[in-house]
Amino acid sequence: ERESLVLVFAMAARKRGAKSPQTILQQQQQDTSSSLATPPLPSPSSEDPLIKPSKLPQILSVSAIFFSGFFYLLFYHYEIEPELKRSIVINFFLSVFGYFLTILLIPVATKYLLRRNLFGYDINKKGTPQGSIKVPESLGIVVGIVFLVLAILFQCCNFTSDSKWLVQYNAALASICFMTLLGFVDDVLDVPWRVKVLLPAIATLPLLMAYAGGTTIIIPKPLIHFVGLTKLDLGRIYYLYMGLLAVFCTNSINIHAGLNGLEAGQTAVIAFAVLIHNIMQIATSSDTEFQQSHAFSIYLVQPLLTTTLALLSFNWYPSSVFVGDTYTYFAGMALAVVGVLGHFSETLMIFFAPQILNFLASIPQLFGFIPCPRHRLPRLDPQTGLLTGTKDGTLVNIFLRCFGQCSEKSLCLRLLAFQVFSSAFTMVLLSILAR
Repeated sequence: ERESLVLVFAMAARKRGAKSPQTILQQQQQDTSSSLATPPLPSPSSEDPLIKPSKLPQILSVSAIFFSGFFYLLFYHYEIEPELKRSIVINFFLSVFGYFLTILLIPVATKYLLRRNLFGYDINKKGTPQGSIKVPESLGIVVGIVFLVLAILFQCCNFTSDSKWLVQYNAALASICFMTLLGFVDDVLDVPWRVKVLLPAIATLPLLMAYAGGTTIIIPKPLIHFVGLTKLDLGRIYYLYMGLLAVFCTNSINIHAGLNGLEAGQTAVIAFAVLIHNIMQIATSSDTEFQQSHAFSIYLVQPLLTTTLALLSFNWYPSSVFVGDTYTYFAGMALAVVGVLGHFSETLMIFFAPQILNFLASIPQLFGFIPCPRHRLPRLDPQTGLLTGTKDGTLVNIFLRCFGQCSEKSLCLRLLAFQVFSSAFTMVLLSILAR
């Protein structure tokens, strides 16, 4: 009976495809070795998008018009010291080099980002063929790296080892570098909102520790009669103000987003305005230290502007790359540093007027008073290609609700036109208050 039972089980095992002990042992060894081996990285396929600066001619044309006006003010309209002119021109040519370097590096970086699956899909094109294309993300890392390299090279050309600006310059670069790193970490790890708010406060610590400038604010002339002071010394409160300024600038650009070209476009407009403001302040003042502080601002704004324009050549509608939180954090911190060390942080806040409006409209959702979806974007009609505003509290949706449906490109142009208008209004306001 025992032999018959063994024979029955053996036949049943053969029917089920049972394996011998040696075969089972060999299979276990293969499974163990395969689990320990590192899986191969996916290589870019033929389905990966073609990355090229499709808007390069348009960006170059607009840039040439602006910089022509800028150099007219620098060399002909205003009388500026030759030494300052020389430094600004050297910085400009370094910035132009950074522009073309960024153009060359972005397509290279996209290959590595796609291999690591750092890509997304354009939500505003969902339901259309373009909505299924992989768009590389976090390209702000290229802009941040090129900016830092240019700033360090310029430091070698312009500052001496005993320069009193050197410590603040290096502290500014440390804060920008720290913020770029944290932005890239956010893109990779998807950090929660409550942590995002704190990241700029941490990154601005090197700047606050090295800041050796004044802590006074200038009272506008129409308010002097009521306040009784021309200047107000805030003391330690000014350091708190600088930290809050960095937090606001980085997060305000981050939440005023969602359209192809909007993040880089608004940064370019603000940088344009800051550059003109600096050259006007240098020309209208005889205080050497005051002039140096605004020249310091120019040294950081010009490379920020040119690298941003290079990124915008890829990011403009229809976008072939996404800038990511890496860029918005980097750009916000760079502008905050420029305002603080250039001693015009109050003016910088006026340049950020659209971002302030967007933040105020977003408060009910950001603080949880009403539901806040992950992406507060408008709705797309795939048939017409037009966007419709939702009830979410963003300037993007407010413009759509006020002015009606339009395409994504038209909406971005309207928002950037509003940014230009705000900057021009700030210039006029400053000229009136200075009288």
